Amino acid sequence: MKNIFNTRFLIIVTLLLVTCCKNEPKHDGFTISGTVVGLETGEVKIGYGIQGPTNLKVIDSTQLVDGRFEFNGKVDFPDMVNIIIDSKYMGQFFLENSPITVQINENSFKPIVSGSKSHIIYSEYEEKAFAVYEKEKYKPIKEVSEEIKSARRAKNQKMIDEGMAQMKTLEPLINERKQEVMDIKLTYANENPSSPVAVYVLGYQYMEYLMSKEELKKYYNMFTGDARKTTFFKEHISKVYKNAFETVNAGNVAPDFTLKSLNNEVVTLSKVSANYVLVDFWASWCVPCRASFPHLMELYKTYKKDGLEIVGIGTADKEESLKKAIEEDQTTWIHAFDVVKKREYGTVAVQYGVPHLPTTFLIDGGNLEVLLRDPTKEELDNKLKELFGH
Repeated sequence: MKNIFNTRFLIIVTLLLVTCCKNEPKHDGFTISGTVVGLETGEVKIGYGIQGPTNLKVIDSTQLVDGRFEFNGKVDFPDMVNIIIDSKYMGQFFLENSPITVQINENSFKPIVSGSKSHIIYSEYEEKAFAVYEKEKYKPIKEVSEEIKSARRAKNQKMIDEGMAQMKTLEPLINERKQEVMDIKLTYANENPSSPVAVYVLGYQYMEYLMSKEELKKYYNMFTGDARKTTFFKEHISKVYKNAFETVNAGNVAPDFTLKSLNNEVVTLSKVSANYVLVDFWASWCVPCRASFPHLMELYKTYKKDGLEIVGIGTADKEESLKKAIEEDQTTWIHAFDVVKKREYGTVAVQYGVPHLPTTFLIDGGNLEVLLRDPTKEELDNKLKELFGH
């Protein structure tokens, strides 16, 4: 009798559990439950865009109340979104159709995210890439970089020169580190061509100066399905591809321009007196830009008497910051300013399809034909030797 009772009880419990599961509504969208440490009130926005608050495509907004907020909705595919609280906080995470928890600390741009499988995968690969920079064998690069920064702050030219010379000896190690990071990202992209996450894992490795023309074509055409719908694919990868193959390239005539110069005069490309003009787009905050200046100084010293001129075009920056950097770095070539109100590329940079900073163009001073677009250091050196015979 006891066994019969136990059996019936188990059957009833099982039926109740099955009924409950059947009646439970299927989750058909996303719920974002957020908490914020350090802020109690404010407007919370989520939106698409690779430039943060600049040109943000807002998809929803709500109010932060007692340090908490919530969003509900549905997306067609996973994609990275920005989350912004007034002008006090900005972070990013992968939005997908699942219950997502976001924990924000006002003092950390990186939110703690759970519930988003896409975000977990992305974070894992970012951590793998970051771990490369922390390896013991690459520490000399970091140490010398810090020494150069300190020397710049102290305006100690001797220490800057010594640091740059030391950094030059580390180039093989720098290239090894760069390749190790690239391999991590390319491996995931190659294995997951339809994944929206793969586009972001590849990220800014998709750049003209980091990839050959063949690689740019391969990865642009390799991505399929939802990967091609992501904000990063549309706003970055497509733009880089277009700039590399459809805008100002070797063999084209460079667009003429007139810009304000360092001395409040004007610089017009077609009126620059030189056999060859190296147009260098840069910004004061761009570390690779300023790291390239010592080598450009060497080239300028070697070839100026033969007819080489350099026109540095400061863009995506403030004019005051550019002038300060020019004084600090003691770059003696022609400087012009292509600046707008926001920290965006100016008119000329857009016209030239500048994909990143620095970007350089070697131009024939006579007919304005573009001889090289965004060359590597070696490509530029070899071309100048070819043109000037030494």
